[in-house]
Amino acid sequence: MILEVQVMTTIYVNPDKKQDQIVKLSDGSYGVMKAKKERAGIAYQFNFTSHQHPGFVISHAPVNGDVENVDSIDGKQTFKIAWRS
Repeated sequence: MILEVQVMTTIYVNPDKKQDQIVKLSDGSYGVMKAKKERAGIAYQFNFTSHQHPGFVISHAPVNGDVENVDSIDGKQTFKIAWRS
């Protein structure tokens, strides 16, 4: 029996910056969060410098403590949003 271990990566977001910003991840890597206009409002796109993390889009403003499950070619990854100052 093979057990799949799910690792959660935390994305540290500055809640005072509502537009584009550089984000830091709990594994020490970095990424960018960009606000994009969508028909239904503002969506937030996350892209990462490390190839081990897939980019993804959320259709709402980031919320402290939110967990996002992302399917990628390498399997499912889980990200947690956390505020940083």
